[in-house]
Amino acid sequence: MKDLREIEKLSLEDLRRIGDDGQIPVPENWKVRLPERKVAPVWIAAAAAVLVGVVWFGMNRQSGPKDTFDDPYLAYAAVEEALLKVSAPLNTAATKVAEAETQFDKINYWK
Repeated sequence: MKDLREIEKLSLEDLRRIGDDGQIPVPENWKVRLPERKVAPVWIAAAAAVLVGVVWFGMNRQSGPKDTFDDPYLAYAAVEEALLKVSAPLNTAATKVAEAETQFDKINYWK
């Protein structure tokens, strides 16, 4: 086998001839060791979690809305009831904020 200095001295035609020949000697003690690829248990667990999530989401997916109304007046009444349930605590909080503002105004009056 030639070392690097001998290869550098070869002409371009010699290099082509050697390359086309296809008979490149490989030393007997030369071994190719590819690095072993190990899959970390964390990646396996993450893939399993994603798979379970996709299956769970696919099985629990609803095809359409469950609560529908044929009568628009009943639908309006249901929406009004829901909005009243939401607005009642907001109104209570707004009155408490107004009371707190009057107390702060009294405190800040003397400053």
